Amino acid sequence: MLGKLKKLKGRTLAEFNERGRQGANIFAERFGVSSQIGLPVNSKFFQRFKLTDKSISELSFFEHFRERKEPKFYASLEDPDSTIAEMKDRFPGEAAAVIERADRICAGLFDLLGYTDLHFEGKIPNWHLDPVAAKTSPKVHWSKIPLENSAETGDNKIIWELNRHQYFSTLGQAYWLTGNEKYAETFVAHLENWVDDNPPKIGMNWLSSLEIAFRSISWIWAFYFFKDSPKFTSKTFVNMSKHMYLNGRHLETYLSTYFSPNTHLTGEALGLYFLAVFLPELNDSERWKKLGYSILLDALDYQIREDGGYVEQSTHYHRYTTDFYTNLLILRQLEGAPIEQKHQDKLTKLFEFLLFFTQPNGETPLFGDEDGGRLYFLDERGPADYRSTLAMGAALFARGDLKFAAKDATPELLWLLGAEGLRKFDEIEAIKPKETSKAFAASGFFTVRDSWKADANFLLIDCGEHGFLNGGHAHADSLSFVLSFNGQPIFVDSGTYKYSSDPQAREMFRSTPAHNCLTVNGESSSVTDGPFSWASAANSKLLEWRDDSDCVHFRGTHDGFERFKVNYEREIVFRNHGEIVINDLIKSEALNLFELNFILSPNIEAEVNQDTVRIFAKNREKQWLLTFSSKMIAKSFEYEGFWKIEKCYISSRYGAKVESRKLVFTIMAEGQFQIRTTFSKAVSGVLGT
Repeated sequence: MLGKLKKLKGRTLAEFNERGRQGANIFAERFGVSSQIGLPVNSKFFQRFKLTDKSISELSFFEHFRERKEPKFYASLEDPDSTIAEMKDRFPGEAAAVIERADRICAGLFDLLGYTDLHFEGKIPNWHLDPVAAKTSPKVHWSKIPLENSAETGDNKIIWELNRHQYFSTLGQAYWLTGNEKYAETFVAHLENWVDDNPPKIGMNWLSSLEIAFRSISWIWAFYFFKDSPKFTSKTFVNMSKHMYLNGRHLETYLSTYFSPNTHLTGEALGLYFLAVFLPELNDSERWKKLGYSILLDALDYQIREDGGYVEQSTHYHRYTTDFYTNLLILRQLEGAPIEQKHQDKLTKLFEFLLFFTQPNGETPLFGDEDGGRLYFLDERGPADYRSTLAMGAALFARGDLKFAAKDATPELLWLLGAEGLRKFDEIEAIKPKETSKAFAASGFFTVRDSWKADANFLLIDCGEHGFLNGGHAHADSLSFVLSFNGQPIFVDSGTYKYSSDPQAREMFRSTPAHNCLTVNGESSSVTDGPFSWASAANSKLLEWRDDSDCVHFRGTHDGFERFKVNYEREIVFRNHGEIVINDLIKSEALNLFELNFILSPNIEAEVNQDTVRIFAKNREKQWLLTFSSKMIAKSFEYEGFWKIEKCYISSRYGAKVESRKLVFTIMAEGQFQIRTTFSKAVSGVLGT
């Protein structure tokens, strides 16, 4: 009750008005007095379009959209022959993978999030089923569904991921690559069944405005893939169009302005913008476009910091945001519409942020939450490989440094920018970035490497704010870090794994012990209060960042352990010759248990020999990469620490986890002291030599 009162106290009159308006609309829908609860009849629906043909029929309506020359959509979809030729010639492996995946979809098997071969009962899915939990969400008005009660509904993330219909583009690509009508037949069967099984406002798939936005975008892409197929009839298209019209009305009615003013809101705005671009003849389209565009422009000011960092302290949602604004830019360019300077400036900074977060192996550390989703799945890259996004930045802004990090073009670049986009990317000279260290002070991230080579040492430190607003996607990771040595990730972030469907796992993966951090008495620096909120949050503060010619020096602090009468600072020195020193400076007024956690990559193993740890790659040669040790430094050496190796789990994608190990240096102590951990490169490269 106290928490609810605090939330009410912080709300503005505008928020009360908006929530009241949405509540009134929900009431009207539930009691059958809303114009949004049913599909309009054809005659009423066609009147909402500015079309010259006054005696319009289903067929003429479909033919108008199929044959029109405007609006322009993505270049790849406007020139199928060039796109197919480039896909087959440039990306034969990816083309084969698309066809294989499309065949499995036709057979009723789906790879979604971190799951493979999910089966939703039949070849045509049960759209309300979570097959992992074997739970089916109820077919009631969307407002009656308990969002976080997974025991009743299953994991909404799994259900929603299927119902985003992003796999329609997989079917579409396979259709273009092969000409086989079975892919069009599957698309039509799924679409027709979906609209029958998900009547307006009923069920889980009307609960989230963001999911409606993503599904709308998927349907628009599907239209361009299948518009010339004989399987795609005028009746199907009209029915799809009616749903897209209701999607737009639902989006503008139930925007997440106060519920989730993060990627939920910007994703919804982008969905509105897509619908407006696709349906310019619709009377509502100009209003939708203005609304969506204004939301996206406003969010540039409060969601993206001046250094280019996304406010939720999540690299995954940073990528989402980058992709949102990249596609908004593309649509504006295709329209010939003006591009706001702050749009270009902030988007450029978003790309630069990702550039410096790219590890030597090409992947990006997963700081903060990761939900497995993307705006599009148009390449075969892994969930932590953001280089297809960097390739887009290189092509759009002619940036050689972004191309250097991206290395190669990907199918996503072809599908979003067409064959001409590939040509532009090829013409850009890859230029190694000049800086090897970068302070994103506004966001609280600090990155350093000894080179831009594939075998570089790389360090990334988190000393930023605890997320955005209630910190819904934040982790208790103040002063955590990730480290790659000789190009290989050694100490990693544990990831996310699950949201509301597994409260125990949710608690564990975002806790301090799941990060490369200090814990006190086994407790986290920030204390949770539900799956997307916090009872208390540690405040981090930068004390020093200095880049000298041969080393980089970082020092920061947080107040997360003051409840144990502990003051804490972390100092890290990164030397270019391969030595890294971490000093954890502690002042404790009481006897406490202190533990330093080092989360090992699943590809790494460790051996402890008294006070020394040796790190090896899990390869045939068992390559010896690193040696390090921790010791306590104090005026009085009353206390001794010791090493232990514990089992842990790493999740690189929502719903999937693998077993790994973490190293823990443990000491019971009080007073003023420091724990110094020194990392140095291995003297010899292979164990036993």
